[in-house]
Amino acid sequence: MVPTTSTSPPTAAPRATAPPLESIALIGPTTYEVHRADAVVGYIDIVGGVYVALSGSRYDHAVEVRQSIVLDTAVAALTQPPAAA
Repeated sequence: MVPTTSTSPPTAAPRATAPPLESIALIGPTTYEVHRADAVVGYIDIVGGVYVALSGSRYDHAVEVRQSIVLDTAVAALTQPPAAA
């Protein structure tokens, strides 16, 4: 038997928006500026062999939040929300 009514195909669930991309830019011989969604979220200073993550949109007001020997870890400290306690 052929159906006489037409049904619309199921619609796909809306996709979640992708998280904002972060980027880093070398702004001095030992300083990186970290951006997320076109906004400055912090800076990373290279001190010896350590990357020092500084949180804040202005370098002169930024506060140290982490030290790491891995650049990606220092960037993550500035771009990821803090873990719940």
